[in-house]
Amino acid sequence: MHASHQTLFVVDPNHAVHDALVTLLEPTDLVVECFQTAETFLATCASRMVDGSCLLVEAELPGLGSLALIRQVRAQYPCIPIVVLISTLNNDIAVEALKAGAIDVIDKPHFGVHLLDRILGVTAGASYATTF
Repeated sequence: MHASHQTLFVVDPNHAVHDALVTLLEPTDLVVECFQTAETFLATCASRMVDGSCLLVEAELPGLGSLALIRQVRAQYPCIPIVVLISTLNNDIAVEALKAGAIDVIDKPHFGVHLLDRILGVTAGASYATTF
C-alpha cells in the first residue's frame, strides 16, 4: 500500500462508532474499513494488513472476541499496532488487552481528538504507553 493510503481497520459491532470514526478521520489520508465481527475481518482483510495499517478493536466483541482477535493478529502481523476501544474503563479488560498484544486502550466515550492523535501517531510509527 502507498504510504498516503494507510488503512485503519475497525472491528466494532456498533454502526454509530463506524460513522463517528469515518467522520473523525475524514480530513486525514487514512482509509477506514469497518467490520462488525472479528470473524468477518479475519476472513476478508487480515491478509491486507501492511506497515502503516492499524487495527482498532472494540474490547467486548461477540463471537471470537477481542482478545482472541488481538492474539491472532499479533501472531501473524507482529508490527501492526492494535488499539482497543473500551466502553467503560475497566482495568481488568484493559490489562488483558495489553497482555494480548494491544499497544493502547482508549475510553470510547472520550475518544475524539485523543483517538485521532493516537491513530495518526501509531500509523506514523510512534509507540505509546497506556495510561488509564
